[in-house]
This record gives sequence, structure tokens and C-alpha cells, in this order.
Amino acid sequence: PLVLSGAWETDFCTTLRYAHATMADRDVLSVDSVTPVRYALELTPDLDRFVFGGTVAIELQVTAETKQVTLNAKELYISKASVTCHDGSVLQAQAINQDLVKSRMEFSFASVLPVGNAVLNITFTGELNNQMAGFYRSSYTTIDGAKKIMASTQFEAIDARRCFPCWDEPNRKAVFGVTLVVDQH
Repeated sequence: PLVLSGAWETDFCTTLRYAHATMADRDVLSVDSVTPVRYALELTPDLDRFVFGGTVAIELQVTAETKQVTLNAKELYISKASVTCHDGSVLQAQAINQDLVKSRMEFSFASVLPVGNAVLNITFTGELNNQMAGFYRSSYTTIDGAKKIMASTQFEAIDARRCFPCWDEPNRKAVFGVTLVVDQH
């Protein structure tokens, strides 16, 4: 496969404007003991089956000990999650609970995450939907008249959570790097 990679020192939430979100959509997570610093996202779209796989490593600043991490996720299947603490220890998520109404995902750990730097690693899959939201499929016609499928993103308002687990809220700004793994056509 061809790997396209880019790292942008960009304000993650700049692309996540709330201009068109309703008040119900803006149910903001309270500021808790974990703050995202940087996202390293890898996505592998399958344009034949309209699905994608992904991993995200989120560098965190843990400001108070906690056993739970809650972030936004919508229409994603989480297959595993773990935290690598600043001392090198790895804590596997003991429970993954999803709130479908509020589009939240809570990871619970058997041990307390210590204060300091940590990395939350999440493996997930999702659908390349046709709703023009999150990571979605679209089509175009070539100069020869052939119809082709492509993957696109729309993160405005609250749609990043349809692409990967994240804090897509204005008070949770971070930078991110993105790698796309795609077949050559």
C-alpha cells in the first residue's frame, strides 16, 4: 500500500467549528483530569467495503489521578485501548463504555493513571458513511466517464468523533499528525 503521511502543527480544534451545531450537540465534556496534547492518527480506508480501520495515539497530560478517561466517539467500534504511563507501565482498559446519546466513550482502568505525561492508544474501526460527516465516502467521475469512489473528511461542528476517538471541543485544543494507508490505483 501507499502511505501518505503528514504532520501539521495546527490547532486541532480550528477545523472543528461549532457554528452549525445545535445546543444538544454541544454537550461539552467537563474539564477533567486528562488533557490531550497531540494526536498521532493512522487511518486505513477500504473503498470497496466502505469501512476503515484506525489507530490513534493521544499524548496526554494527566493533571490528577484518575481511573477513567472519557472522550468523544460516534459510530466507531473500539477493539482495544491502553495507556502507557510516564514510567513506562502499560494499563489495559478493563471496560469500555459507550454513551450513544452523548457520543462519548469511557475507558476504565484497574489502576490509577498517575499524574504526568501518558499516551492513550486506541484501535478502532468505522464506516465510510454517505452522510458527508466525519470520514465519509464520496464519488467523482473521471474525464473518461468512469465513476470512482473517494474518502473525504468533514470535521466542522462535531464530526471528528465519527472518524476517530477524540476530544472535539473548543476547550480541548491539541495538535495532530495524520497518516493515511491507501491502496495504489
